[in-house]
Amino acid sequence: MVILLEMVKVKTASVRVLHWVIFLATVSLVLTGLYIADPFWLSGSGEAYQTFVMAKIRLIHFLSAIALDVAFLVRLYIAFFSLFHTDWTEVLPTPGNLKEAWNSLRFYWTLEGEQKDYRWIDPFDGITFHLLHLVLILQLFTGFALYVSGIELAAGIWGIWAKTLHIATDWTLVVFGGLPGVRLMHHFTLWLVVSGAFLHIYHQIWKTIKLQRADISAIVNGYKLMAVKRGK
Repeated sequence: MVILLEMVKVKTASVRVLHWVIFLATVSLVLTGLYIADPFWLSGSGEAYQTFVMAKIRLIHFLSAIALDVAFLVRLYIAFFSLFHTDWTEVLPTPGNLKEAWNSLRFYWTLEGEQKDYRWIDPFDGITFHLLHLVLILQLFTGFALYVSGIELAAGIWGIWAKTLHIATDWTLVVFGGLPGVRLMHHFTLWLVVSGAFLHIYHQIWKTIKLQRADISAIVNGYKLMAVKRGK
């Protein structure tokens, strides 16, 4: 038995494109969200076109949220129905995945134990993705709750849109004690997403440098370095 190192395909083009769409949309949401919370950069005074700065930032924030939601739903579909590899079971917090995630985390931070070579999703990454997506879902509902609070219940399509959002998000007002609580939760979950994203990026850089498996290149060109067993 001979063990060779080969570049193995681990991600399709669609998964890689969706990953970067989610990444860019998240960056846009963080930056525009910070501005909406505290418009420290441009006050919107001066010429007429400058008075709509907040409106433009809110529009970018809204469009970024739509892009993130659509990309997430498409990625969720691929996780269940991909013709290349279905990976939905790899992000669930099952006892087996939790055990493997703990072993991976222990190895990353202490270099103790043995780190397995995973072709698809590292168990620790899988659990991190699961938690981050739950946070993103909460951000979705709290964000739309804040958004719809400024829309008048008019007639026609616009009225249907507003009523639909109220039906879908009014429960957040009850759970978090009104709009101030919803706003606080929306901001709190933002920092959870930022923290999780930095942790994910750190681990990918760490694995690429320490383990030399080209983990970062996997999300760029779809291939990573793995040990492959060959016969005599």
